[in-house]
Amino acid sequence: MISKRVHCEPQNDNIKRLGSYIAAANHEGEKLFEKWAAGCYAGQDYDLAADEIKATQKLNTRTTKEKTYHLVVSFHPEDFKKLSLEDFKDIEKEFAKALGFEEHQRLCGIHINTENPHMHIAYNMIHKEKFTRHDPFYDYYKRDKTCRSLEKKYGLKVDVGVEQQFSNYVQQRQSDIKQAFDNAQDWQSLHKKLAIYGLSVQMRGNGCILSAIGHKHKDGYHIKLSEFDKNLSKKKLQDRLGAYEKSAGDYEVKEFFQREPKRANAKAKDFETKTGLKSFDTFVLESKDFIVQAAMKSDTWQDFHMELAKIGLEVKPRGAGYVLADIGGKTKKKSSIPFSKTGMRIAKNGIIFERPKKGETKNGNNTRQPGDRSTGKHRNTDKQSGFRRPGPLSKNNLRNLSLCRLAHHGTGRVKGILSFDARSYRRKPESLRWGNDGRLKILGEFELSKGGYTIENPYKFEPVKKLKSAKEKEAWRIYIREQKQYNYSWNKFNKNFKRFFCEEYER
Repeated sequence: MISKRVHCEPQNDNIKRLGSYIAAANHEGEKLFEKWAAGCYAGQDYDLAADEIKATQKLNTRTTKEKTYHLVVSFHPEDFKKLSLEDFKDIEKEFAKALGFEEHQRLCGIHINTENPHMHIAYNMIHKEKFTRHDPFYDYYKRDKTCRSLEKKYGLKVDVGVEQQFSNYVQQRQSDIKQAFDNAQDWQSLHKKLAIYGLSVQMRGNGCILSAIGHKHKDGYHIKLSEFDKNLSKKKLQDRLGAYEKSAGDYEVKEFFQREPKRANAKAKDFETKTGLKSFDTFVLESKDFIVQAAMKSDTWQDFHMELAKIGLEVKPRGAGYVLADIGGKTKKKSSIPFSKTGMRIAKNGIIFERPKKGETKNGNNTRQPGDRSTGKHRNTDKQSGFRRPGPLSKNNLRNLSLCRLAHHGTGRVKGILSFDARSYRRKPESLRWGNDGRLKILGEFELSKGGYTIENPYKFEPVKKLKSAKEKEAWRIYIREQKQYNYSWNKFNKNFKRFFCEEYER
């Protein structure tokens, strides 16, 4: 079971339209399994409940944000058969309780038109009596926790969530961690041994937690020590090791906990499975290096658009973000992919590049590690207090150096002042100025493409796997030629591969 919040811009927020979609009023075929309303004075009259929610939302005239929380809960096909309609309603109530929408109105519906049956829930964020707006804080982690508890309650297939990933990480190293606790003589020796696995023991409330170094507690990267081992309670540890001591922060860390990447685009994967053709998503991800290089050597947004046009791509705003759209390929300008999939993000004045991964090196220097926050090691080799090494030159760094110099003069000491010729730096082109951390390439405010650029190698229908032998290439030509005539799918073609080499197909 997985859940997802579908965000909506305030100007596009329409509870009546969303309610009609949930009820599948404008769709033919077998799509809707069941629909119902909850928390409304209209009872189970779905259409009247939608009108009631719309009227309630109009009574709040203060907020300028969206007033509908659209939640989608997806189930595995084998789990759908285990659940009754009452079970689905109970699941909806559990999500409402976790998100703080128990007293709010909502419209619900179950759709079965995809491989994974899913439930749509439209919560009215405006309270039906107080008319105040409620937006759950850190809702992702609340929903993730609710999914795991409901999977356990109804015996459903367990999906990997944030807490589940960290629990698995700890479980795989259970014997080593247990040995570290058994052999510890004091708190510092315990911290030293746990740091090898990227873990630390910390106090929280009336107990102890085992957390991942370099991650915030609120992100779910911790478990209770009592869940790991009932004998490792706060009282028993303090009786054996004395009063709790924080980690000194200078211990060696050999491995870190990292979240698993998000699942790939299901539609793109399904397209490749059924047709054998490379999807637009795969094409963009394979062109990631080209896109990054294009961003690095561009001085303006039009330069960036011109470089992207060579492979048939264009950056466009969509919703609250940006997408890479196909302008010269086979998808008739309908396909797009979030720009963030390239590892970069578009800021107000340029492009932010991907941060170097843990353990990688750049220019011979180690990049930052999550453990740098807690180990207490400083990369600054300057002995004078109040100083640090400047990062890549920028307007902000020029200002920081000036302030540091004035503060240093106030102490009466002048030795060791950092200085450089700022005038020669300011004479450099604006395109060479980067952000404080060296990841922001300044291109100015975003501009749409003016068009008219040359398209050289756009997206086209190609096999997912490269065709090596002449036999494979011949089979592919036959498949493409007869695909439309006989309505062949790639799976069906593979099963009947030998039939395409009969005498009737020989030239």
